[in-house]
Amino acid sequence: MTEEQIDFRALLFKYIIHWPWFVGAVLLCLVGAWFYLHWATPIYNISATVLIKDEKKGGGAGLSSELEDMGLSGLMTSSKNIDNELEVLRSKTLVKEVVNQLGLYITYKDEDDFPAKGLYKTSPVQVSLTPQEAEKLKTSMVVEMTLQPEGNMDVNVTIGEKGYQKHFEKLPAVFPTDKGTLAFFLTPDSVLSSKRTLEETTDSEKTTRNITATINKPLAVAKAYCKNMTIEPTSKTTSVAVISLKNSNVQRGKDFINKLLEMYNINTNNDKNEVAQKTAEFINERIGIIS
Repeated sequence: MTEEQIDFRALLFKYIIHWPWFVGAVLLCLVGAWFYLHWATPIYNISATVLIKDEKKGGGAGLSSELEDMGLSGLMTSSKNIDNELEVLRSKTLVKEVVNQLGLYITYKDEDDFPAKGLYKTSPVQVSLTPQEAEKLKTSMVVEMTLQPEGNMDVNVTIGEKGYQKHFEKLPAVFPTDKGTLAFFLTPDSVLSSKRTLEETTDSEKTTRNITATINKPLAVAKAYCKNMTIEPTSKTTSVAVISLKNSNVQRGKDFINKLLEMYNINTNNDKNEVAQKTAEFINERIGIIS
């Protein structure tokens, strides 16, 4: 057997004659990466740490033990179990309340940008439709608005195959449809609703604005938020949990988590008050029977 010698110079020359293809492939990848970064919507991970009070580990343990001594332990719910509380935080019912409170079922886009840029609390016009009416929508409601610097606005509403058009000379305005009543307001910091001088206005406020608002069913939006949200305890021996949410807007993610905890605390306090009231009524009833 004879060992074959490898001619590295010939091998290199064999590939180097195709250098234009290699350079072209690299340039094509760079261009593709630039377009992807320019068009793709960035997704941020917003997280917060929350302490969940567990009556088994303190706080309400004294009250529970006293009621057990009186034979009234059945009146106290076991909702203070950490796993149960985490499930409450993940529940679609609670998330839907947050979506309704913040109006997250209505999203805005600036069509003057390319590609269209999402707007959160920066749209010059706000669209209002009650959550009850939005929940009845079978398909998304698309509201296209053309706002003129003088204050008049053209509105084109599309719901499935149906379309509605309306012209408003000024805002606020109301637009009744068979799918619900739309209301339009200028944002408080809009140049048309404030007393700012012409020099204080930006170039975008001096031109025609094309804004698109999309209204979805609150329950569908709540399901999407639940899918993009994780709530996990930091360990099995602690009452601390980490709430993480993936969203395309950092401020919207922060507002969602803050409102979620606020609504959770309100509902928890309401449950406590209801249990305390029922317990007091039961005790008073028994005292009345004994006396």
